Amino acid sequence: MPIIISDHLDPDVDFYVSPGTDSTQAFQEAMLLSKVYGVAHLLVRGRLYIYASDLLPITLEPSLHFIIEGDGLGEIIYVNASNNGNIPPVFITGTEYSLIEMQTATSNNAVVQTSIMEVSTFGWIVAFKNMRLVNLTSQQWFMVSGQNNNNIMLTSFYFDSVQFFANIQLLYTGLVIFTNCYSNGSQLYLSTMSRDVVIMASRFENTTLTSVSEHGWTFVGSVFVGLAQVNITGSNGSIIGCVFDGASLSGQNAQNVKIVASQFQNVSFSGLDANVSFTQGSGYSIVANSFIGYNLVLSLGQSSWAVVGFNTFKNGANLVVLAQDGTLVENVSIIGNSFWTVPTHNSFIFVSGWSPQGEPQLTGTINVLYIAFNNFTNSAGPPYIVYGYQVSSGLRVHGIAYINIAISVVTVFISFNYFANNGGLKSNGTGMVIGYMSLQQLNSNVQLITNLIMTFNVNENNIAYLPPGQTYTAQFNVGIT
Repeated sequence: MPIIISDHLDPDVDFYVSPGTDSTQAFQEAMLLSKVYGVAHLLVRGRLYIYASDLLPITLEPSLHFIIEGDGLGEIIYVNASNNGNIPPVFITGTEYSLIEMQTATSNNAVVQTSIMEVSTFGWIVAFKNMRLVNLTSQQWFMVSGQNNNNIMLTSFYFDSVQFFANIQLLYTGLVIFTNCYSNGSQLYLSTMSRDVVIMASRFENTTLTSVSEHGWTFVGSVFVGLAQVNITGSNGSIIGCVFDGASLSGQNAQNVKIVASQFQNVSFSGLDANVSFTQGSGYSIVANSFIGYNLVLSLGQSSWAVVGFNTFKNGANLVVLAQDGTLVENVSIIGNSFWTVPTHNSFIFVSGWSPQGEPQLTGTINVLYIAFNNFTNSAGPPYIVYGYQVSSGLRVHGIAYINIAISVVTVFISFNYFANNGGLKSNGTGMVIGYMSLQQLNSNVQLITNLIMTFNVNENNIAYLPPGQTYTAQFNVGIT
């Protein structure tokens, strides 16, 4: 049976709060009453205000399950009516009972082994459903979990049909699920020791979403709009069937990230320069996506690898692969993609270098570069021109070919590709008619390709821009000898 808190004086209301007044005490008394039932199922009816005061924060101890549900759509608004300084969040999670559970566990425990105590949630949940959470104060966080910097309170959080106009920070959590949620101008921070993060069928507008889960995360069927920023530093995660409309996606030091069947296209907002970029990390699999006006930039480091397959690049969307100075990138496979060059917007492949210390010296190397089964088409021509890629303030790779390499590579396979006729299309920077590939030695650190192998390609009268001394093996091609 839910406990009803309302600003409407209905017959079934357990705790009545006059409209516009502070409801903090009503929440705390309702949670005390909930100890009778073992579950704090609070039903919020109407619009409730929580005032910043000494009564906060409200601590969600693991002695109860917490379900805070709106009756229709309940609203909690956090205000600082007295203009207090150094105000706390509204909700925080406690640690007391989780610590007791761990300290009293023994190797004879028949239910939970001590080896999994540190990752067990003991079924403890905090759930919000049909709620609108609004923070009108200077406090950054509306709700915080795990501020004590330990992993002994692995709560499971469920957000179902919740509207976020407030920031939340969830640290050291168990399972975190967002379903059918909406966020506007908020920061959702899911950090270091989070276990599993699942976001489904939700919409994020001008929102920063940070996921640092080390144990797996999944975004499915969600929409990211406008100035939304999705920052990933967690490994073993997937983005499946999502839409990025002007929003950016970035990652740092992530392992085994998969992006599948998603759409990256700025449809609603003009002037937003959005990209998909991943720095360091390894094991990137980017498959069956559409990049329309979005560059995909992979800045790879030592022993890393990546697969980019069966994607569409169009309207100025370039694929950029960069090898860090002084490192050896193991393998980059570019397979089955479509690169559509249209008037004023070329979509090419650029391979070069990067450095975390500033201007790259192009001392990195890629061991194996596979470029196979790709389709390079061109509907442009004079008077239109194509553009290169600015790797850094002092380093630019010219767009003089469908494939532009400006880094040392040991072995390059170019096989089973189709290179459409350039139609007289020229590079903006050099005036050169575009070819099917180029090797650009921008400085003395860029060596000739040791093994350049070209087989089974169809090339319609495009040339290759190769430096003197570069040799290659060409077999079973049309238009390449």
